[in-house]
Amino acid sequence: MSRTLPLWILFCALAGAANASEPAERNLLTMGAGAVIVRATPRSEIAGYVAIDGSLDTRSIGTAKREPLPLAFVIELPAATSFSRFVLPTFNEFGSAKGRHIRSLRIEGSSSSADDGFMPLVEATLETSKKLAQHFPVALSVPVRWVRVTLLDRHEPPKADFDNHNFTELEGYGKQEALATKADGFNGRWRFRRKGLNDEPGRNIVELFQNGAEVKGCQRVGGEQSTISGTIIDGLARLVSEDTQGRRSPFTAIVLADGQLSGVSFDGPPRAFYAAPSKDAEAPCSAPPVANPIADALSEGHTATLYGIHFDVDSDVLRPDAEPALEQLLEALQSVPKLAALIEGHTDSDGSDAHNVDLSERRAKSVIAWLVARGVDATRIAPVGKGEGEPIAGNDTSAGRALNRRVEVEPRK
Repeated sequence: MSRTLPLWILFCALAGAANASEPAERNLLTMGAGAVIVRATPRSEIAGYVAIDGSLDTRSIGTAKREPLPLAFVIELPAATSFSRFVLPTFNEFGSAKGRHIRSLRIEGSSSSADDGFMPLVEATLETSKKLAQHFPVALSVPVRWVRVTLLDRHEPPKADFDNHNFTELEGYGKQEALATKADGFNGRWRFRRKGLNDEPGRNIVELFQNGAEVKGCQRVGGEQSTISGTIIDGLARLVSEDTQGRRSPFTAIVLADGQLSGVSFDGPPRAFYAAPSKDAEAPCSAPPVANPIADALSEGHTATLYGIHFDVDSDVLRPDAEPALEQLLEALQSVPKLAALIEGHTDSDGSDAHNVDLSERRAKSVIAWLVARGVDATRIAPVGKGEGEPIAGNDTSAGRALNRRVEVEPRK
Protein backbone atom coordinates (compact mmCIF):
# COMPACT_ATOMS: atom_id res chain seq x y z
CA MET A 1 0.00 0.00 0.00
CA SER A 2 1.27 3.47 -0.88
CA ARG A 3 1.87 5.57 2.21
CA THR A 4 3.50 8.61 0.61
CA LEU A 5 1.76 11.74 1.83
CA PRO A 6 -1.69 10.16 2.30
CA LEU A 7 -4.55 12.57 3.02
CA TRP A 8 -6.72 11.57 5.94
CA ILE A 9 -10.40 12.31 5.54
CA LEU A 10 -12.14 12.09 8.91
CA PHE A 11 -15.89 12.03 9.20
CA CYS A 12 -17.02 11.11 12.69
CA ALA A 13 -16.45 11.47 16.40
CA LEU A 14 -14.29 8.94 18.12
CA ALA A 15 -16.97 6.30 18.41
CA GLY A 16 -15.97 5.06 14.94
CA ALA A 17 -17.50 2.09 13.15
CA ALA A 18 -18.49 -0.55 15.69
CA ASN A 19 -16.80 -3.92 15.95
CA ALA A 20 -18.57 -7.02 17.19
CA SER A 21 -17.36 -6.66 20.76
CA GLU A 22 -17.96 -2.92 21.14
CA PRO A 23 -20.54 -2.33 23.91
CA ALA A 24 -23.81 -0.57 23.11
CA GLU A 25 -23.39 1.68 26.17
CA ARG A 26 -20.55 4.16 25.77
CA ASN A 27 -18.11 5.26 28.45
CA LEU A 28 -18.42 9.06 28.40
CA LEU A 29 -15.47 9.69 30.72
CA THR A 30 -12.68 8.86 28.31
CA MET A 31 -10.39 10.65 25.88
CA GLY A 32 -12.10 8.66 23.13
CA ALA A 33 -15.34 10.52 23.91
CA GLY A 34 -13.68 13.96 23.99
CA ALA A 35 -13.01 14.25 27.74
CA VAL A 36 -9.88 16.29 28.59
CA ILE A 37 -8.06 17.34 31.78
CA VAL A 38 -8.34 21.13 32.27
CA ARG A 39 -7.29 21.69 35.90
CA ALA A 40 -4.48 19.74 37.52
CA THR A 41 -1.07 19.93 39.12
CA PRO A 42 1.68 18.02 37.27
CA ARG A 43 1.18 14.82 39.30
CA SER A 44 -2.61 14.97 39.39
CA GLU A 45 -2.58 15.53 35.63
CA ILE A 46 -0.83 12.17 35.30
CA ALA A 47 -3.48 10.65 37.56
CA GLY A 48 -6.21 12.16 35.40
CA TYR A 49 -4.94 10.71 32.17
CA VAL A 50 -4.37 7.34 33.82
CA ALA A 51 -8.06 7.48 34.74
CA ILE A 52 -9.48 8.43 31.32
CA ASP A 53 -7.05 7.01 28.75
CA GLY A 54 -9.27 3.96 28.17
CA SER A 55 -6.50 1.51 29.01
CA LEU A 56 -6.33 -0.96 31.89
CA ASP A 57 -2.59 -1.32 31.31
CA THR A 58 -1.71 2.05 32.86
CA ARG A 59 -1.87 2.27 36.64
CA SER A 60 1.05 4.24 38.12
CA ILE A 61 0.14 7.78 39.19
CA GLY A 62 3.09 9.54 40.71
CA THR A 63 5.50 9.93 43.58
CA ALA A 64 4.26 10.78 47.05
CA LYS A 65 7.47 12.70 47.72
CA ARG A 66 6.38 15.40 45.27
CA GLU A 67 2.62 15.47 45.70
CA PRO A 68 1.13 13.27 48.41
CA LEU A 69 -2.52 12.30 48.46
CA PRO A 70 -5.11 13.65 48.11
CA LEU A 71 -4.75 14.47 44.40
CA ALA A 72 -7.50 16.25 42.45
CA PHE A 73 -8.05 16.89 38.76
CA VAL A 74 -10.90 18.40 36.72
CA ILE A 75 -12.20 16.89 33.48
CA GLU A 76 -14.06 18.97 30.89
CA LEU A 77 -16.67 17.09 28.84
CA PRO A 78 -17.57 18.05 25.26
CA ALA A 79 -21.25 18.55 26.20
CA ALA A 80 -23.54 18.60 29.22
CA THR A 81 -23.72 15.07 30.65
CA SER A 82 -26.08 13.47 33.18
CA PHE A 83 -24.23 10.54 34.76
CA SER A 84 -26.22 7.62 36.11
CA ARG A 85 -23.24 5.63 37.45
CA PHE A 86 -19.49 5.48 37.68
CA VAL A 87 -17.51 2.25 37.32
CA LEU A 88 -14.07 1.24 38.61
CA PRO A 89 -12.72 -1.78 36.65
CA THR A 90 -10.84 -4.59 38.34
CA PHE A 91 -7.34 -3.66 39.46
CA ASN A 92 -4.09 -5.48 40.15
CA GLU A 93 -3.27 -6.10 43.82
CA PHE A 94 -0.53 -8.68 43.33
CA GLY A 95 3.17 -8.50 44.06
CA SER A 96 4.63 -4.99 44.23
CA ALA A 97 1.18 -3.47 43.53
CA LYS A 98 -0.28 -4.75 46.80
CA GLY A 99 -1.67 -1.95 48.95
CA ARG A 100 -0.71 0.84 46.54
CA HIS A 101 -4.04 1.21 44.78
CA ILE A 102 -6.33 4.15 45.59
CA ARG A 103 -8.86 3.16 48.24
CA SER A 104 -11.39 6.01 48.20
CA LEU A 105 -12.26 8.89 45.93
CA ARG A 106 -14.77 11.71 45.62
CA ILE A 107 -16.49 12.63 42.34
CA GLU A 108 -18.20 16.00 41.90
CA GLY A 109 -19.83 17.77 38.96
CA SER A 110 -20.37 21.37 37.89
CA SER A 111 -22.42 23.04 35.18
CA SER A 112 -20.84 26.47 35.89
CA SER A 113 -17.09 26.28 35.27
CA ALA A 114 -13.95 24.26 35.87
CA ASP A 115 -13.33 26.20 39.09
CA ASP A 116 -16.61 26.43 41.02
CA GLY A 117 -20.20 25.26 41.32
CA PHE A 118 -19.29 21.65 42.10
CA MET A 119 -21.88 19.38 43.70
CA PRO A 120 -21.35 15.83 45.02
CA LEU A 121 -22.05 12.94 42.67
CA VAL A 122 -20.37 9.90 44.25
CA GLU A 123 -18.20 8.97 47.25
CA ALA A 124 -16.58 5.64 46.42
CA THR A 125 -14.58 3.17 48.51
CA LEU A 126 -12.88 0.41 46.54
CA GLU A 127 -12.64 -3.11 47.88
CA THR A 128 -9.59 -5.20 47.06
CA SER A 129 -11.57 -8.42 47.44
CA LYS A 130 -13.77 -7.61 44.45
CA LYS A 131 -12.93 -9.64 41.36
CA LEU A 132 -15.35 -7.75 39.11
CA ALA A 133 -15.81 -4.09 38.22
CA GLN A 134 -17.29 -2.01 41.05
CA HIS A 135 -20.35 0.12 40.21
CA PHE A 136 -21.35 3.31 42.04
CA PRO A 137 -24.79 4.75 41.17
CA VAL A 138 -25.33 8.51 41.16
CA ALA A 139 -28.12 9.46 43.56
CA LEU A 140 -28.88 12.81 41.89
CA SER A 141 -28.31 12.76 38.13
CA VAL A 142 -28.00 16.36 36.92
CA PRO A 143 -26.37 17.77 33.75
CA VAL A 144 -22.71 18.71 34.32
CA ARG A 145 -19.96 19.92 31.99
CA TRP A 146 -17.03 19.52 34.40
CA VAL A 147 -16.16 16.58 36.66
CA ARG A 148 -13.76 16.95 39.58
CA VAL A 149 -12.16 13.74 40.86
CA THR A 150 -10.29 13.69 44.17
CA LEU A 151 -8.20 10.62 45.01
CA LEU A 152 -8.33 10.65 48.81
CA ASP A 153 -6.19 7.80 50.11
CA ARG A 154 -4.82 4.35 49.30
CA HIS A 155 -5.22 0.90 50.82
CA GLU A 156 -1.88 1.03 52.64
CA PRO A 157 0.15 4.13 53.60
CA PRO A 158 3.30 4.67 51.50
CA LYS A 159 6.31 2.84 52.91
CA ALA A 160 8.69 5.47 51.55
CA ASP A 161 8.41 8.94 50.05
CA PHE A 162 9.19 7.55 46.58
CA ASP A 163 6.42 4.91 46.75
CA ASN A 164 4.08 5.32 43.74
CA HIS A 165 0.30 5.27 44.01
CA ASN A 166 -1.71 3.06 41.65
CA PHE A 167 -4.94 3.79 39.83
CA THR A 168 -6.32 2.08 36.74
CA GLU A 169 -9.41 3.62 35.17
CA LEU A 170 -12.57 5.58 35.91
CA GLU A 171 -15.62 5.08 33.70
CA GLY A 172 -18.80 7.15 33.57
CA TYR A 173 -22.14 6.22 31.99
CA GLY A 174 -25.30 8.20 31.39
CA LYS A 175 -26.71 10.57 28.78
CA GLN A 176 -24.82 13.31 26.95
CA GLU A 177 -26.33 16.15 24.97
CA ALA A 178 -25.51 16.34 21.28
CA LEU A 179 -23.16 19.08 20.07
CA ALA A 180 -23.59 20.92 16.81
CA THR A 181 -20.36 21.54 14.91
CA LYS A 182 -19.52 25.25 15.05
CA ALA A 183 -18.87 26.94 11.72
CA ASP A 184 -15.56 28.47 12.78
CA GLY A 185 -14.53 26.80 16.05
CA PHE A 186 -11.36 25.34 14.53
CA ASN A 187 -10.30 28.45 12.61
CA GLY A 188 -7.26 30.19 14.03
CA ARG A 189 -3.78 29.88 15.49
CA TRP A 190 -2.77 28.45 18.83
CA ARG A 191 0.55 28.28 20.67
CA PHE A 192 1.28 24.88 22.17
CA ARG A 193 1.95 24.53 25.87
CA ARG A 194 4.96 22.29 26.28
CA LYS A 195 5.53 21.96 30.02
CA GLY A 196 2.15 21.41 31.63
CA LEU A 197 -1.17 23.04 32.28
CA ASN A 198 0.08 25.99 34.30
CA ASP A 199 2.96 27.14 32.08
CA GLU A 200 2.82 30.05 29.68
CA PRO A 201 2.20 28.96 26.05
CA GLY A 202 5.36 28.03 24.18
CA ARG A 203 6.54 29.08 20.73
CA ASN A 204 5.30 25.97 18.91
CA ILE A 205 2.33 26.90 16.74
CA VAL A 206 -0.63 25.12 15.14
CA GLU A 207 -2.85 26.79 12.54
CA LEU A 208 -6.17 25.33 11.40
CA PHE A 209 -8.59 26.24 8.62
CA GLN A 210 -12.18 25.00 8.92
CA ASN A 211 -14.65 24.71 6.05
CA GLY A 212 -17.87 23.21 7.39
CA ALA A 213 -16.81 19.96 9.05
CA GLU A 214 -13.53 19.72 7.12
CA VAL A 215 -10.22 20.86 8.63
CA LYS A 216 -6.81 21.44 7.09
CA GLY A 217 -3.77 23.19 8.47
CA CYS A 218 -0.26 22.69 9.72
CA GLN A 219 1.89 22.94 12.80
CA ARG A 220 5.47 23.78 13.69
CA VAL A 221 6.75 21.88 16.72
CA GLY A 222 10.40 21.73 17.75
CA GLY A 223 11.39 23.29 14.42
CA GLU A 224 9.64 20.54 12.40
CA GLN A 225 6.82 21.34 10.00
CA SER A 226 3.86 19.02 9.40
CA THR A 227 0.51 19.20 7.65
CA ILE A 228 -2.84 18.45 9.32
CA SER A 229 -6.13 17.16 7.91
CA GLY A 230 -9.34 15.89 9.43
CA THR A 231 -13.01 16.45 10.20
CA ILE A 232 -15.06 17.70 13.17
CA ILE A 233 -18.29 16.01 14.24
CA ASP A 234 -20.16 16.98 17.42
CA GLY A 235 -17.38 19.38 18.38
CA LEU A 236 -14.67 16.68 18.40
CA ALA A 237 -12.02 16.42 15.68
CA ARG A 238 -10.14 13.33 14.66
CA LEU A 239 -7.00 14.52 12.89
CA VAL A 240 -3.71 13.31 11.49
CA SER A 241 -0.48 15.30 11.16
CA GLU A 242 2.21 14.27 8.69
CA ASP A 243 5.76 15.60 8.62
CA THR A 244 8.04 16.10 5.63
CA GLN A 245 9.38 12.55 6.04
CA GLY A 246 5.93 11.04 5.65
CA ARG A 247 5.60 10.09 9.34
CA ARG A 248 1.99 10.29 10.52
CA SER A 249 0.63 11.02 13.99
CA PRO A 250 -3.11 10.55 14.63
CA PHE A 251 -4.64 12.74 17.32
CA THR A 252 -7.92 14.09 18.62
CA ALA A 253 -8.72 17.69 19.43
CA ILE A 254 -11.49 19.77 20.95
CA VAL A 255 -11.94 23.48 21.55
CA LEU A 256 -12.62 24.05 25.24
CA ALA A 257 -15.04 26.57 26.71
CA ASP A 258 -12.21 29.11 27.12
CA GLY A 259 -11.10 28.79 23.47
CA GLN A 260 -8.08 26.63 24.23
CA LEU A 261 -7.29 23.82 21.81
CA SER A 262 -6.79 20.58 23.73
CA GLY A 263 -6.43 16.96 22.79
CA VAL A 264 -4.48 13.75 22.83
CA SER A 265 -1.83 12.38 20.47
CA PHE A 266 -1.72 8.64 19.68
CA ASP A 267 1.63 8.21 17.93
CA GLY A 268 2.73 6.14 20.94
CA PRO A 269 1.36 6.12 24.47
CA PRO A 270 -1.54 8.63 24.67
CA ARG A 271 -0.14 12.09 25.41
CA ALA A 272 -2.15 15.19 26.18
CA PHE A 273 -1.48 18.55 24.56
CA TYR A 274 -2.78 22.07 25.18
CA ALA A 275 -2.60 25.19 23.01
CA ALA A 276 -3.71 28.72 23.89
CA PRO A 277 -5.32 31.00 21.25
CA SER A 278 -2.75 33.36 19.69
CA LYS A 279 -4.01 35.47 16.77
CA ASP A 280 -0.72 37.36 16.57
CA ALA A 281 1.49 34.28 16.30
CA GLU A 282 3.57 33.87 13.16
CA ALA A 283 1.60 31.87 10.61
CA PRO A 284 3.21 28.45 10.12
CA CYS A 285 1.30 27.70 6.92
CA SER A 286 -1.42 28.65 4.48
CA ALA A 287 -3.62 25.70 3.55
CA PRO A 288 -7.29 26.48 2.81
CA PRO A 289 -9.51 23.41 2.49
CA VAL A 290 -10.24 21.85 -0.90
CA ALA A 291 -13.80 21.26 -2.13
CA ASN A 292 -13.55 17.46 -2.00
CA PRO A 293 -10.43 16.29 -0.16
CA ILE A 294 -11.03 12.64 -1.13
CA ALA A 295 -10.86 13.56 -4.82
CA ASP A 296 -7.80 15.70 -4.10
CA ALA A 297 -6.02 12.80 -2.41
CA LEU A 298 -6.90 10.18 -5.03
CA SER A 299 -6.03 12.39 -8.01
CA GLU A 300 -2.57 12.92 -6.51
CA GLY A 301 -2.09 9.17 -6.01
CA HIS A 302 -2.50 9.25 -2.21
CA THR A 303 -4.61 7.09 0.10
CA ALA A 304 -7.75 8.56 1.65
CA THR A 305 -9.04 7.24 4.98
CA LEU A 306 -12.71 7.54 5.95
CA TYR A 307 -14.08 7.17 9.48
CA GLY A 308 -17.69 8.06 8.73
CA ILE A 309 -18.72 4.84 6.97
CA HIS A 310 -20.56 3.14 9.82
CA PHE A 311 -22.03 -0.36 10.02
CA ASP A 312 -24.32 -2.18 12.40
CA VAL A 313 -22.46 -4.04 15.15
CA ASP A 314 -20.75 -7.21 13.83
CA SER A 315 -22.45 -6.66 10.47
CA ASP A 316 -21.78 -5.46 6.94
CA VAL A 317 -25.07 -3.53 6.88
CA LEU A 318 -24.44 0.17 6.31
CA ARG A 319 -26.02 2.53 8.84
CA PRO A 320 -28.00 5.58 7.70
CA ASP A 321 -25.41 7.94 9.19
CA ALA A 322 -22.85 6.60 6.69
CA GLU A 323 -24.57 8.52 3.86
CA PRO A 324 -22.54 11.79 4.05
CA ALA A 325 -19.20 9.99 3.81
CA LEU A 326 -20.45 7.67 1.06
CA GLU A 327 -21.82 10.61 -0.93
CA GLN A 328 -18.47 12.40 -0.78
CA LEU A 329 -16.66 9.23 -1.85
CA LEU A 330 -19.10 8.85 -4.75
CA GLU A 331 -18.50 12.45 -5.80
CA ALA A 332 -14.74 11.89 -5.65
CA LEU A 333 -14.86 8.80 -7.85
CA GLN A 334 -17.11 10.58 -10.34
CA SER A 335 -14.67 13.50 -10.52
CA VAL A 336 -11.79 11.21 -11.54
CA PRO A 337 -13.60 8.76 -13.89
CA LYS A 338 -10.45 6.97 -15.09
CA LEU A 339 -9.25 6.14 -11.57
CA ALA A 340 -9.33 2.52 -10.34
CA ALA A 341 -9.26 2.04 -6.58
CA LEU A 342 -9.11 -0.51 -3.79
CA ILE A 343 -11.75 -0.20 -1.06
CA GLU A 344 -10.13 -1.54 2.12
CA GLY A 345 -11.87 -2.43 5.36
CA HIS A 346 -9.91 -2.19 8.64
CA THR A 347 -10.89 -3.23 12.17
CA ASP A 348 -9.42 -3.02 15.65
CA SER A 349 -8.07 -6.10 17.45
CA ASP A 350 -11.31 -7.14 19.17
CA GLY A 351 -12.33 -10.60 17.96
CA SER A 352 -10.28 -13.24 16.16
CA ASP A 353 -8.02 -12.47 13.20
CA ALA A 354 -10.10 -14.64 10.87
CA HIS A 355 -13.37 -13.03 11.95
CA ASN A 356 -11.99 -9.52 11.51
CA VAL A 357 -10.60 -10.24 8.04
CA ASP A 358 -13.94 -11.68 6.95
CA LEU A 359 -15.93 -8.82 8.52
CA SER A 360 -13.72 -6.13 6.99
CA GLU A 361 -13.95 -7.70 3.52
CA ARG A 362 -17.74 -7.94 3.72
CA ARG A 363 -17.90 -4.30 4.76
CA ALA A 364 -15.68 -3.27 1.85
CA LYS A 365 -18.02 -5.18 -0.48
CA SER A 366 -21.02 -3.33 1.01
CA VAL A 367 -19.37 0.00 0.21
CA ILE A 368 -18.73 -1.16 -3.36
CA ALA A 369 -22.34 -2.37 -3.75
CA TRP A 370 -23.57 1.06 -2.61
CA LEU A 371 -21.31 2.82 -5.13
CA VAL A 372 -22.19 0.47 -8.03
CA ALA A 373 -25.91 0.98 -7.36
CA ARG A 374 -25.29 4.69 -7.99
CA GLY A 375 -23.51 4.29 -11.29
CA VAL A 376 -19.86 3.58 -10.50
CA ASP A 377 -18.37 0.99 -12.86
CA ALA A 378 -17.79 -2.18 -10.81
CA THR A 379 -14.56 -2.90 -12.70
CA ARG A 380 -13.00 0.28 -11.26
CA ILE A 381 -13.23 -0.73 -7.61
CA ALA A 382 -12.20 -3.89 -5.77
CA PRO A 383 -12.74 -4.91 -2.11
CA VAL A 384 -9.93 -5.82 0.30
CA GLY A 385 -10.38 -7.06 3.86
CA LYS A 386 -7.41 -6.05 6.01
CA GLY A 387 -8.92 -6.96 9.37
CA GLU A 388 -6.71 -5.86 12.26
CA GLY A 389 -3.48 -6.33 10.31
CA GLU A 390 -2.59 -2.69 9.65
CA PRO A 391 -3.28 -0.65 12.80
CA ILE A 392 -2.38 3.04 12.78
CA ALA A 393 -2.73 3.43 16.57
CA GLY A 394 -2.45 1.19 19.62
CA ASN A 395 -5.34 -1.17 20.39
CA ASP A 396 -4.84 -0.78 24.15
CA THR A 397 -7.13 2.27 24.47
CA SER A 398 -10.67 2.97 23.28
CA ALA A 399 -9.48 5.98 21.27
CA GLY A 400 -6.72 3.97 19.60
CA ARG A 401 -9.16 1.21 18.66
CA ALA A 402 -11.51 3.83 17.19
CA LEU A 403 -8.68 5.17 15.01
CA ASN A 404 -8.04 1.66 13.71
CA ARG A 405 -11.68 1.10 12.66
CA ARG A 406 -11.76 2.70 9.23
CA VAL A 407 -12.22 2.38 5.47
CA GLU A 408 -9.33 3.31 3.20
CA VAL A 409 -9.50 4.12 -0.50
CA GLU A 410 -6.24 3.54 -2.35
CA PRO A 411 -5.56 4.31 -6.03
CA ARG A 412 -5.04 1.02 -7.89
CA LYS A 413 -2.19 0.85 -10.36
